[in-house]
Amino acid sequence: MNSRELTLSAIKGIPEKIPFNPFLMHMAASLANVDYNQEYCRIPDILVDSQIKCAEFYGIDHVNVSTDAFREANAWGVEIDWESHTPVAKTYIKIEEFESMEPPALLENQRIINRVNAVKKFSEKIGGNQCIVGWIEAPFAEICCLFGLVNVLLQCRKTEWVEIIKQLINRILPVQKEFAKLQIEAGADIIGAGDSAISQIGPMRYEKCCLDSTKELFNFIQKNVPVLYHICGDNSVVDKEGRDMLKLVSSTNAAILDLDYQVDLKIAKEKIGNHNCIRGNTNTQILGSPKYSISRVIEEITKTIELGKPGGYYQYSSGCEFPWSPLDLAIRNLSIAKAITEKLGYY
Repeated sequence: MNSRELTLSAIKGIPEKIPFNPFLMHMAASLANVDYNQEYCRIPDILVDSQIKCAEFYGIDHVNVSTDAFREANAWGVEIDWESHTPVAKTYIKIEEFESMEPPALLENQRIINRVNAVKKFSEKIGGNQCIVGWIEAPFAEICCLFGLVNVLLQCRKTEWVEIIKQLINRILPVQKEFAKLQIEAGADIIGAGDSAISQIGPMRYEKCCLDSTKELFNFIQKNVPVLYHICGDNSVVDKEGRDMLKLVSSTNAAILDLDYQVDLKIAKEKIGNHNCIRGNTNTQILGSPKYSISRVIEEITKTIELGKPGGYYQYSSGCEFPWSPLDLAIRNLSIAKAITEKLGYY
């Protein structure tokens, strides 16, 4: 069973061993000794070669084209600030002007073309053997990329906030579907959908204005390939009316849920059952800080695998992007994670 088959088999039940699929972006660039913003994020050949090198060296079972959250937003007209450690928005679109804007022609935007070309190059080089993960933003994350998180949250103070958020999302959904479709046609085996901010709005707002559109997007994609739903932060909140965020994100029917370290993995497995495969959720603070000893790192990774493994439907990863700096620490801890996954990961 090759890496692609192993990763996809974990979605369906108990694989022959736990797939090793840490979420790597900056780490791949650092190991290849290339500049993240100027080379890795802008030149598909460099991204592809960096990911493949990293995957081959560490025995990682997937490669991915994720770099930042602003490719679709850039197609809509959001300018990119390249001066940070990762591409971020320099400008945002004004909500009151959005309705009059024409939807973007995706293949006229270089950042969109670059991501699609990266998927194609992966397909040419390792297609059929390595699992290729394409990437889009999920609906709520995308409107935050377009308008800014604070500006979106301010809409939630208005009486008609549900209608406002839904209207914004309905305008972007066709573009998101098209971007996913382009990557599927280019050879993606899975489409990742990043939703980094939903932990900031809680279960009630998520259910009222985001859940239906997220389901619609995922159902569209999963007619062809599985969806990996990447959700940062504490998405295990249960509100006073009994709305359970874990159960809500599970109900999107995403094939894989990326759970961050704030979520109790044992409780998540109990609530989700075999409805979704889980990927995660080693504590990135422990992985990324020199103050933690090797024994503490080993303990944390071991705990993650032992909680995630029972009954299958699990892939190893850290809670979010694997820490990449300082590089010597990152190399050590990624090596430890691989060794422990190999030791404990067989069924």
